[in-house]
Amino acid sequence: MLYIDTSVIVKLYIKEEHSLAVSNWLKKNNEAIPLTAFHELEFNNAINLKEFRGEITADEIRQIITKFDEHKNIGVFYRPQINWTDTFKYAVDLSKKYTGKMGSRSLDILHVASALLIKTDRFFTLDERQSKLAALSGMENIGIRAE
Repeated sequence: MLYIDTSVIVKLYIKEEHSLAVSNWLKKNNEAIPLTAFHELEFNNAINLKEFRGEITADEIRQIITKFDEHKNIGVFYRPQINWTDTFKYAVDLSKKYTGKMGSRSLDILHVASALLIKTDRFFTLDERQSKLAALSGMENIGIRAE
């Protein structure tokens, strides 16, 4: 099973570096993407920050949200069962074990903990430290090559 970091999901809806490669890889993979409340918070915050920074307009946000909702309705995403108390406990353990050695950020740790608790074996991120944490936690890293 595959877990995808929110930054990868954002690239599906906003043209950024690696957006085409991410889209092509996910089309080839053809696997439903787990979507947690944490993903939704980060996704909505990311696109609203882009509006705040003047990178996109309110109309573009509406279009993005419409497409995102459409994708949720047709099965691009699925909702795994997440016990957030267990997720945070596991994240604390990961932090104690790895942050002092590799500088992991809290939100990255929460993604890795979430992925592990829903029993994914593959982790897709473009963040080097998060990728390393996922690998140290036993997941295969999915990367993309520039196209």
